[in-house]
Amino acid sequence: MIGVKIGTWMLEAELGRGTWGTVYRATSEDGTRQAALKMLTHESTRFPEFQARFIREMLALQRLDHPNIAKYYESGVHAGTAFYASELIVGTDCATQLRTAPRTDELGLGWKECVLSIAVQASRALKHGHHRSILHRSIKPANCILMPNGVVKLTDFGVGKIVNIAPLTLPAEPFGSAAFLAPEFFNGKPITRRSDFYSLGCTLYTLLTGRPPFTAASASEYMHKHCYVLPDRPNQFLPKLPHDFDDLICALIAKDPNRRPTTAVEIIEALDAIRGKCERKGEIVAWPSADGDTTGPMPALADIPDHAEELPRPLMRRPAVVIPLFLGLIALVLALGFWPRPSAEELFAKAQPLLQSENPDDWDRAWDDYLQPLSERYPNKYTEELRALRVELRDRKRLRSSIAEGVKLKPQSDEERRYLRAMALAQSGHLGEARTIWNELKQAPEPKSRWAKLAQDAISELDRRGIPATEPK
Repeated sequence: MIGVKIGTWMLEAELGRGTWGTVYRATSEDGTRQAALKMLTHESTRFPEFQARFIREMLALQRLDHPNIAKYYESGVHAGTAFYASELIVGTDCATQLRTAPRTDELGLGWKECVLSIAVQASRALKHGHHRSILHRSIKPANCILMPNGVVKLTDFGVGKIVNIAPLTLPAEPFGSAAFLAPEFFNGKPITRRSDFYSLGCTLYTLLTGRPPFTAASASEYMHKHCYVLPDRPNQFLPKLPHDFDDLICALIAKDPNRRPTTAVEIIEALDAIRGKCERKGEIVAWPSADGDTTGPMPALADIPDHAEELPRPLMRRPAVVIPLFLGLIALVLALGFWPRPSAEELFAKAQPLLQSENPDDWDRAWDDYLQPLSERYPNKYTEELRALRVELRDRKRLRSSIAEGVKLKPQSDEERRYLRAMALAQSGHLGEARTIWNELKQAPEPKSRWAKLAQDAISELDRRGIPATEPK
């Protein structure tokens, strides 16, 4: 199709092919702009009903205007094929970056040098879209473009709803869409902004560790793992990853949407807290300003505008306001400088009542308010105790999460009950017993049922890993 005119754009070169269609580099009629023009060739996009809805809903997406979102220019139908033109971004998508980046001891792209900045910019983009009632629905490394100046652009924002390809029809590729979809896409629950946060969490997990939380040989296996399997925590691959960053990723990929962050602002604030702790340790962290420039300082998080030029400035030019603020700041600095800091023993003692609580929020307070400051201010004290407590808190949270997930599981059939029983056996190491149950399910009278297919996937995974048919006695 090179040389063909689509809408007001002339196709110049093919850039790539994907599940939904083919992307071309295109130039506007007047030659002043270039765009990435995607022709939607998936069979589900050829129906007249789809194409009428596509044109209508793309108009809403064209109102998105944010430095971290690829701008939409035009959409329409050409010779029976839907298309849309968006901003042509010069950069590398994060999936390609992972494949080509030099390997380091951090496995992925480096959390301080790259992933923290990507997380902040992607969260700002989600904040902009969510405030306009638009969900991304397809966040993955391939849709995060890293430009040479450090700016991150999210592509395909909102297109997932319009195309609406069923998850179980997606290819089971390591960096494909199915590897990053929230459980709600598979279990029929409502798709909300927290579904975007799950996909963001899976994407950040991948950028940190070099691998998605789950790998699978089929879409149905992805469905099972997203809905029922707990992934390894990122810090099991990256021991140096900050405790807070590890907890944030795990909160983002929680099975229950209610356990994920509520808004993108919460995520940005958590990331800023991580950045602040690094800076207090004297570590330099690349941090993007509101316009995406990674060299600038971070504005106040609660008031981040969608465009940097909207930052209020006239107030800071009034001496009557600036002088009292300056004097107050000096007083605060003096007070903090001369106020006696609690000793290591006092910090450790204050954490103990909170650690004995049954409320997980108290455990977080114990770590954030007392144990983390203890480790930063007195790195040579209580090192073994802190290491053991961190492992204990992680294990206690994992235990609560597993029980909570188990309580919510209500099998609707005997097949589902037996399948989940086999899963529990497999996770506890009794793979032979699990295989026996899965074999029985596979040979059920209705071999094409959902649970029979998943049982077959489970047996195939055991065979692939070389797990014997019976456990050694």
